[in-house]
Amino acid sequence: MARLRVRVELNRGGVGIPLHKLSSVVQEAEKFFQMLAEDVRIEKDRGEWLAFDFDNESLNFTAEYVGPASPDQVQAFAAAFDGTTSLRRATIAQFTHITDAIGEDELIGFGLYQADHETEPSEWRCLSRRDALRIADEIQVLLGASGELDQATHLPAVADPEKGARLFKERHDRGALAAAEQSKVPILMREVEANLSKRISRLENTVEDHTHSIHELRDTSGATEESFRNLLSSVETFCAQATRQLERITPPAQLAAPAAVSAPTISTPKTSSGHGWRSYTVAAVLIIGIVSAVVLLWSPKPEQPVDRNVSAASVAAPPPAEAPRQASPPASKTAEPTSNSSVMHIDIEAKQPAWVAITDANGKRLMAKTLEANETHTLDLTAGATLRTGNAGGLVVRFNGKEIGPLGPVGKIRDISFKNGAYRVHAPDAG
Repeated sequence: MARLRVRVELNRGGVGIPLHKLSSVVQEAEKFFQMLAEDVRIEKDRGEWLAFDFDNESLNFTAEYVGPASPDQVQAFAAAFDGTTSLRRATIAQFTHITDAIGEDELIGFGLYQADHETEPSEWRCLSRRDALRIADEIQVLLGASGELDQATHLPAVADPEKGARLFKERHDRGALAAAEQSKVPILMREVEANLSKRISRLENTVEDHTHSIHELRDTSGATEESFRNLLSSVETFCAQATRQLERITPPAQLAAPAAVSAPTISTPKTSSGHGWRSYTVAAVLIIGIVSAVVLLWSPKPEQPVDRNVSAASVAAPPPAEAPRQASPPASKTAEPTSNSSVMHIDIEAKQPAWVAITDANGKRLMAKTLEANETHTLDLTAGATLRTGNAGGLVVRFNGKEIGPLGPVGKIRDISFKNGAYRVHAPDAG
């Protein structure tokens, strides 16, 4: 079991310390250690923080967690002082409270043990009143941006490790260093460089992991968008083919109705009509299901019940089998002819990403693409054409320089028919 230890020192070499300052530093440091242990998943109910190795100085002791802790948890606990472990903002705020009782010229040292066999901390961090105020200001800025105190972030590096070594680590062996040979200075420099390299390596690994995640997310988004485009194109083709098929099936069913006057031939037209409307119903159900699925996936506002609205509107469209042509058509938007000119000028502007397809009177595809936000497209028509969009609320269309007006809600499919200098806006299932 790994040992989790932190050396705490305040004013080494001083004589005495006021009781209120002693109790404040110890209590606030204990709260911070407990909250930090929770952030690195150390179970506080299975262990206890104890103080050891008291010195006859101002305030010097070692706080050790007596309980189960893995090497990874101990490493994450120490890495928090380097700013590489994600902590709650409440934990970082508690860290600043450790300096509530100390003076402007006082420093608290935190010694970090890198291995269980170490008798003295190998790394030191310093915390002053000024450092605590700076960290508290950063927390207030983050809190004002998000409004959540428990949101995870990182503790800024407390102080330069070289400063910590000068003020705390070297106090333990200052007498030995005074008599040591100058050849030991390069060794100390190499230790400092090694510690810096470790921290830089941890930061680089974290940045690399985040970069890989961003690239994977970008690739996945691109593949998903391409799949949606292919699906919309397939549904558009299927709907066009199904509409032409239904137009060929419907007239025989209407013409067969007068044959009911002749008794010997009553059963034949009923059978033919029933067969035609069964085919009509099956095709309509298929179209409703596919269009509902596409609108549900493509809608830019998932919170709106787009799929239910489209399904309800589509189900209400087919008329009863007994009177196929008696039902009233759904409401549509028709404009009076704006020009008698043979050329119709169309301007298309996307306020939101919107799929757009334009076909002429012969069914030839003039354009089919997804317009991104603020993207425009212009074309001139000399004959009739139909524009279909998968996001009516995200598109602005101008006819001969005049804006048509709202086409429909966001995420809805709408058709705009242009013919003889006029236009008509209607839902695809309205015919």
